[in-house]
Amino acid sequence: MNRYLKAALPFGLYGGALCFLGFLTIYLLDIEPLSMNLIFGYLVIPIFVFFGIKNFRDNFNGGNLYFGQGMTVGFFTYTIIACLSALYIVGSIQLDMDLFTTFKQINLELMSDNKAVLEEQLNVAAYEETYENISEMTIFDVAINDFLRKIFPGLFFTIIISIILKRNVEF
Repeated sequence: MNRYLKAALPFGLYGGALCFLGFLTIYLLDIEPLSMNLIFGYLVIPIFVFFGIKNFRDNFNGGNLYFGQGMTVGFFTYTIIACLSALYIVGSIQLDMDLFTTFKQINLELMSDNKAVLEEQLNVAAYEETYENISEMTIFDVAINDFLRKIFPGLFFTIIISIILKRNVEF
């Protein structure tokens, strides 16, 4: 296993576990957890990406960190978190199909409640196509959506954190 992955793996696993605990807590509080999981991920990802990159710099690279190295470690960290999140979402929905039904219904109601605004901003055809797409949504669509909504912020945070933690030690 290369040193980038070795530095990122514990933080990706801990971040994924923490996201799952947040998901489980929200579920046990009887709040719709699929939507809230996205928000929780936005809080967890920058913290674990930061510590993953810092761990690489301090423990695997002698205090040095180039931007590309930080990007690589950050990529592994947020990708592990996103993969674990998508997996537990699929598993949770398989165990409790009401999660999926509720999530779909909430999104359809949101579309219906904002119909006039959405038709004005987009157009009637785009609104109807979006409404139909949500109606035909599958479990894997929800998992892919969660995965992508962790990947893109992860990339953004990784760029910023890699710049902040970049350091070259002169001997």
